[in-house]
Amino acid sequence: MARLLLSKSTLLKEKKRLESFLRFLPSLEMKRQQLMVAVKKSQARSDSLRQQAAANEKIISDEVPMLAIEGIDLQNLCQVKSVQQQRKNVVGVWLLDIRSIEFELAEISILAKPHWVDFLQAKLKQDIEISIMLDIEFFNLNRLKQELKKVTQRVNLFDKVLIPEARKNMRKIQLFLDDKDREMVVTSKLSKTLREKKRIKNQALKIDGLANDQVSKSESSSNSNTTRFE
Repeated sequence: MARLLLSKSTLLKEKKRLESFLRFLPSLEMKRQQLMVAVKKSQARSDSLRQQAAANEKIISDEVPMLAIEGIDLQNLCQVKSVQQQRKNVVGVWLLDIRSIEFELAEISILAKPHWVDFLQAKLKQDIEISIMLDIEFFNLNRLKQELKKVTQRVNLFDKVLIPEARKNMRKIQLFLDDKDREMVVTSKLSKTLREKKRIKNQALKIDGLANDQVSKSESSSNSNTTRFE
């Protein structure tokens, strides 16, 4: 980790970083909330499709117990011919959607096969449709969960690491600069006091010098007068 420079320019950079983090975090949080809703909806669709598949299998089991009868050819009764897919964007995530499913249905002869084969064919077609839709929804759910995990990690990075770090750096720099300012004020006051003391001392010395000069002049004048009197 690079050493933090305790300067005003670094403080300004940290302020700008913090502002950008705080500006970007709400949009990330909003996307996280939207993805959580999308995941919940996708999960609900998956659960619904699974329930439909289970219900369909139960109907086939209950309504067509004759499946256990041997000697009835049910091969190729319902086959998938093609599946057309398209992409859709959900909260910035590209997902798959089914455009159409084309089936190839075997022709059913009323005379050659029992009446329930027609019913079975329709149910098999429905079961295959549900299975394909479930596979697509499972793919979409995994994509949404992956994106939700990624966005959640970014939210935590901003909220729990980058923003606290920027605030901590700003406090550290600000304390250092405040200490420097106080130190400069104290130094300035001390220098002013020393200059004032020096000025007073010089003034006192100057006054003493003048006084000494005045005394010397008085003594010289007194001596001169004494000489003339003699």
